[in-house]
Amino acid sequence: MSKKIVVITGSPRKNGNSFAMTDAFIQAAEAKGHQITLLYASAINLGGCHACES
Repeated sequence: MSKKIVVITGSPRKNGNSFAMTDAFIQAAEAKGHQITLLYASAINLGGCHACES
């Protein structure tokens, strides 16, 4: 049974050790037929609550 998997990596270096490990996981999961979505947390502009009460 195929699964949808979200992989989130926080390392700012896209070709570093963390990415190599993440890439190995993604390759193995795709080989088994799973659908992967990769998100780079370091490239996303994240913000917290601003207490706008809306």
